[in-house]
Amino acid sequence: MVRSITFTNIMLRVALTVAGVLVVSILLYPVAYAFLMSVMGKEGIFLTSLSQLEKYGIDPWRYVQVLRDPEFVKSLVTSLVVAFLTILISVIVITPAAYGFSRFRFWGRDSLLYVYLIMSQVGGGFGIMATVALYIFLLRLNAMGVPVLGNMFVLPVIYSSGLVPFMTWLLKTYFDSLPKELDEAAFMDGASWTTIVFRVILPASRSAIIIITLFAFMSAWGEFILANFLGVSTLAQYIFQTAFGARGLELPARFAANAILFAIPTIVIYVVAQRYIGEAMRMGAVRG
Repeated sequence: MVRSITFTNIMLRVALTVAGVLVVSILLYPVAYAFLMSVMGKEGIFLTSLSQLEKYGIDPWRYVQVLRDPEFVKSLVTSLVVAFLTILISVIVITPAAYGFSRFRFWGRDSLLYVYLIMSQVGGGFGIMATVALYIFLLRLNAMGVPVLGNMFVLPVIYSSGLVPFMTWLLKTYFDSLPKELDEAAFMDGASWTTIVFRVILPASRSAIIIITLFAFMSAWGEFILANFLGVSTLAQYIFQTAFGARGLELPARFAANAILFAIPTIVIYVVAQRYIGEAMRMGAVRG
């Protein structure tokens, strides 16, 4: 009986390991393909077999060529500025809102929380309609003399507003797990509410804030629809334009190198913040 159970456990582990390796291989295949395409020694052809690498050789200097492209560098700087402002605005707006929902009882609190929850789940056709309506609204603002089109500082405000419902719920859940004695002790010492939120509660919520930073960065870094509508040359919009936009399809190897460089910041951030993500999940900041 013991041997049967042990054999069953071993086979289950082997099956799960094989399934895990298969899933990871499927997920990594596009990345591996893009990387191999980016280092091909011959431009203008698509990678169809590894024998092509032996035939045409490898050209790692293509990444240097991409980084020397003024348009790529300009788009990269724009994306970094937009991402940084999105993170900053999100933290400044979402933190007090989440603290208020967590610590205070007021009329309409529960209803507003449910509205936030519904808004955070909106997608599909309604999300597309909302995007179109937002674009029309921005066009009207621009026609009234408000410089919206081509203004990169509009994007962080839009991205941050889209993050408010879900991020407020997430951070509010984390604040619920913090002892109220922290607030009370600071209040008894004469601290203002701003000091309590940003100098007491915020440092104690480092893991949750890092999660918000991750979501804010991903929202700003990977979005290109609104950036394309507004004519702001972010890195995502630049890569989209090189593939399907007015510039037409770039050479495959060059386009693959653009895509790999675009993905590197996201990978680095996830690797650096991995232990904080685990801590936030253990503390209940991320709940299904």
